[in-house]
Amino acid sequence: MRKVSAGARLLAEASLVLVLWTASAAAQIPDKFTNLKVLPKNISKDELVGAMRGFSGGLGVRCNFCHVEATPGDLAGMNFASVDKKEKKIARAMMMMVREINGPLMHKTGIDSPVPVKCITCHHGVMRPESLADILKHDFEKSGVDSAKADYLALKAKYYGGASYDFRPRTLNEVAEWVANEKNMNDAAIALMQFNIEQDPTAAGSYNLLGRIQAGKGDKEGAIASFKKAIELDPSDKQSAKLLEKLQTGQ
Repeated sequence: MRKVSAGARLLAEASLVLVLWTASAAAQIPDKFTNLKVLPKNISKDELVGAMRGFSGGLGVRCNFCHVEATPGDLAGMNFASVDKKEKKIARAMMMMVREINGPLMHKTGIDSPVPVKCITCHHGVMRPESLADILKHDFEKSGVDSAKADYLALKAKYYGGASYDFRPRTLNEVAEWVANEKNMNDAAIALMQFNIEQDPTAAGSYNLLGRIQAGKGDKEGAIASFKKAIELDPSDKQSAKLLEKLQTGQ
């Protein structure tokens, strides 16, 4: 029997909750709609529910994210026509943006049979379509290395196995390189790289970057060890080999 990963199981459970929620919402949606500003006024109930499911899945939210509830947590009596929530106004603007992209802007590309843009194209199941690297950079600027590491682990525990964030080594590499080059904080960058290597000790590129940061700090022995490890993992890594030779020969 095939084992199911924790991430896949979490994603499946979340999807089931979302389906049940939107199914419940469908039962509350009236047969005639009012205050439609972007969607066609003659849209069918099935089409409307399908569109709402797309929004919910794309952002990982429920109906009450945009719509006003009579009672918190209860879809009965929900005021779908209300525009009291800013999220609904934002959603309408985003829908018009997507329409413009898929219409005249996509036509200008000259691409045959283009893939249409949807909410999930950018959001990947999260409310704010922000890359993991940008989130971690913000964490670092606000509270330092430990905050970035803690947030990475929390997000990985919640979203790993889905498409919301990129947990491959390159994300932390990007953050560490930014810390070293833009913030001039080599020790913090090295701490992030060591954390990155703990997550995946098989990525040669991580050791290459660690070696370059160590060399920039003046840690010759550390850099030599990192470049050797990078070459061990990837014998075709010419950059690490060249940098290693320079360090060993003092050139």
